[in-house]
Amino acid sequence: MFLWVIRMGKKIRGEKRKKILEIIKKSKMISLQEIKKSTDINYNTIRSAVINLTKAGLIERVERGLYKAK
Repeated sequence: MFLWVIRMGKKIRGEKRKKILEIIKKSKMISLQEIKKSTDINYNTIRSAVINLTKAGLIERVERGLYKAK
């Protein structure tokens, strides 16, 4: 499995999570549905990745269903 090291020792596992994080960083705010439309990644995979990225402190929930990079 691919391991990507982020600032302050945070680790992201997997190419799909890396791609999702990059999409979120490029957007001011983005919904899970918008990520789904712009990728071929399964919605549940996106949802799981966003939860893990939020727990890792790399992104934050702005309001219901909208996320942004920190």
